[in-house]
Amino acid sequence: MKKGTAIVISIVLVAGFVGLVFYGLRYSRGVPVVIEEKIKPVLEAPFLDKKIDLSKGIPEPIWKEIIPTEVELVYQVTVLPWPQKGLISPITVKAFHNKKDIYFYISWMDSTEDYILATNKFSDACAIMFPLGKKIEPKPSTLLMGFLGSANIWHWKASIDREFWLNPVRNAIVPGQENKIPNGVKDFPEDKAYVDFYYPFEKEETLVVSKDIPQSAVRDLLAIRVGTITPKEKQQVEGKGVWNAGVWEVVFCSSLKPEDDELEAIFYLGKKQYCAFAIWNGSKGDRGGKKSISDWV
Repeated sequence: MKKGTAIVISIVLVAGFVGLVFYGLRYSRGVPVVIEEKIKPVLEAPFLDKKIDLSKGIPEPIWKEIIPTEVELVYQVTVLPWPQKGLISPITVKAFHNKKDIYFYISWMDSTEDYILATNKFSDACAIMFPLGKKIEPKPSTLLMGFLGSANIWHWKASIDREFWLNPVRNAIVPGQENKIPNGVKDFPEDKAYVDFYYPFEKEETLVVSKDIPQSAVRDLLAIRVGTITPKEKQQVEGKGVWNAGVWEVVFCSSLKPEDDELEAIFYLGKKQYCAFAIWNGSKGDRGGKKSISDWV
């Protein structure tokens, strides 16, 4: 073998050995996985000169005018069992404002309409969470409500929706005459089980039973850290849900002008705000922290 050839072979072998050593040191703990950063979906909230009376429904023609945004959800991994069986994903969201109020629309596929609370029966529900404060950027995690910062949560529940909107007494009351029951209207529906909405002997009791009568189909909540979720003293959000042919459609409405900047989500016209979504599938046992959630939108 010629001397020049031997030198070339030696150089190749040394280079190969160095390469193997470098590869081994670099990937000694496994081959790194390239993780692509997901682009956050953007939900546009355009101006529409329209107002929705939720007592009359959630008019489809209005929502057909607005471009939808599809949002992927994942399992809430902090609650066992995991993975869960009730994952709802994706959901369709829309929004608009009329310079006075802001409206959000959420729809998702669900083969069962769950609004009855009983043993091993849970209600369908959905929620929108907003970071509190004037700083636009939220904390990085949506895993737990209030986990890394204060949050305002709008929580719609099918069981509360049914109680609020189908209460014959509430719907028959004339504005300004809230303390009067109109002639011909009975105090309570006779065909409902007592446990559903009311205690039938409350007016005859010396010490009446306390009943939390919902002010809205949506609970307006605050959370400042884990385990602190609390209903606000004054509820500022309205909502209504409709289930039809395996699809839930829920609409939220709130004023663009908060009464308290520290306790309510702030929406600046022409600027961005963050929100996150959650869905509870009652027929799959979802309740409390067991739910499907989104990242920030």
